Amino acid sequence: MSPTGRTSIIRLDDGTAAFRKALTGAPEGFFAFEAAGLQALAALGARVPRVFEVTADQLILELIDTSGPAQTTTDTEAEFGQQLAQLHLAGQRSAVPGQQFGTLDGVSHWFLGAVPIDLQPASTLYESLVLNRILPLTQQAIRTGLLAAEAAELVNAIRPHHLGPEEPPTVVHGDLWAGNRVIDAAGANWLVDPSCHWGHREQDIAMMHLFGGFGPAVMRHYEQIFPLAAGWQQRIPVFQLVPLLVHVLLFGSGYAASTMRALQVTISDRS
Repeated sequence: MSPTGRTSIIRLDDGTAAFRKALTGAPEGFFAFEAAGLQALAALGARVPRVFEVTADQLILELIDTSGPAQTTTDTEAEFGQQLAQLHLAGQRSAVPGQQFGTLDGVSHWFLGAVPIDLQPASTLYESLVLNRILPLTQQAIRTGLLAAEAAELVNAIRPHHLGPEEPPTVVHGDLWAGNRVIDAAGANWLVDPSCHWGHREQDIAMMHLFGGFGPAVMRHYEQIFPLAAGWQQRIPVFQLVPLLVHVLLFGSGYAASTMRALQVTISDRS
């Protein structure tokens, strides 16, 4: 869910090929946030491109070799499910006692696409996800005429139990649609374009289900390593609300119906 910008392949001083992302007038901290996310994922063992340079308006990264016939296969899906489970498990294990949800590095503004999101630390998932993100995004969409006023009433009906059993936060990718998973020429999975923060792992799972592109083997192999709490399929709509609302704000009311359905399904379950 990247904002409009320019990408190119460049050569570093030593001749190494690299991938350059540039955005003139990028929001303050935009590329620094992405770079910090890549570094956080790498520290937890994820396969991500190395960060060579980050400035206010560009990010220079390791170039992933996609020159061969990269394909999604049963093996790549199985590996991806295992790697994502290991990432989420490592993230939980790295959390300090009392770890709060939200920012990784003390900077409370986050980006999903070019939409600013509030990542101020919060002691509960409900506060972080519903009060700090879903509700403000909904109010913004209502103010701009993209959602009906009823949407705020539905958000206000969401309760902590709609988010499932409590579990410690983990480092989430934060924007895990199929386009942000790259399979290289050797068939290895990479994660790119993260919006990392301390969150709930079902956020990544729900995003994977929003637009498709991941085979059933991914979830089978994920759950072999790090099983999800019962009822996770029913919680997909609530964990899709942030990306749905961002799509409403970025692309217009065409996503309004999907957003309203997700809200209605959320509060109708276990309410």
